[in-house]
Amino acid sequence: MTLGKIFHLVHITDDLPALESWYDDVFSVRRGWMDHQYAESEQRDASLVTLADVVIEPLAPAFRVDGWDRYPLGRFYNRFGNHWHSIAWYCEDAQPYWQLMRENGIRVFGPAGGQSDEPPAPGSPVFTHPKDTITQIQFDPPRESRSRDPRLHPEYDPQWWLTEHPLGLHGLSYTTVLTRDLARGEHIFADILGGDVLERSISELTGTDDVYVRLGEAVVQLSKPTSDRGIAADDLAASGEIHHAACFRVADLDRAEEYLASKGIKTSARDDQTILSLPETTHGAVFRWTTRVIPGGTSPD
Repeated sequence: MTLGKIFHLVHITDDLPALESWYDDVFSVRRGWMDHQYAESEQRDASLVTLADVVIEPLAPAFRVDGWDRYPLGRFYNRFGNHWHSIAWYCEDAQPYWQLMRENGIRVFGPAGGQSDEPPAPGSPVFTHPKDTITQIQFDPPRESRSRDPRLHPEYDPQWWLTEHPLGLHGLSYTTVLTRDLARGEHIFADILGGDVLERSISELTGTDDVYVRLGEAVVQLSKPTSDRGIAADDLAASGEIHHAACFRVADLDRAEEYLASKGIKTSARDDQTILSLPETTHGAVFRWTTRVIPGGTSPD
């Protein structure tokens, strides 16, 4: 079993048009393969936007529909508000992951939170229970929608954001999952899912102990706050263990900070290598920007 690219990172919002306009304005994202799609089975509206080497799914519960708050995405919003939600990976077959999760005592679901003792139908995604894998993980097998992924077309150029966009962005460096137990997180992402541990380190900037795990074509940073101050500590206190942040590698930190400020995105803290943006200025989701290259990481040159 081998995981591939991140399919998408889900960004939950209470105002989908505003969030989409923000991604358009700040990042000049690529669109066109899913726009404002309503899924009755999940009571949600969502789009897929492409930013360099990663896809983000801006998503809002379907507030106009009675009972939206009884569905998993609605319950998540009511508890956590605007926030990163989950990580989805491409895979060639979700059924082995369904079996692997069950063998390791991890609850698995189909779309819209349906749980079954039967393996998923061919071509159906599998979702883990977020309490069992710290954040929800989606295993997404080949299906018709994958053919519309711009990144899989030969003419797509993820380097455009580096050479042409004022942010000067290489791509996704890593995405962060907060945990109270790094050993448990490493067991899930490395031992069970087969990721490779790249680094163990301490960050004074974020106030965390960190383990970097390469999983498929992405890096997950498992982080445990070491103090009660800072964005990571605040999020763990408010939300518990959760998908916390997305960090993008940029060519020039000062240039990136100047550009982000021009778009109303404020810096919460920074050092010589990394900027932490204030989540109140990024629609509730924590963004980071770094010039640091993780040895063995995936962000393109």
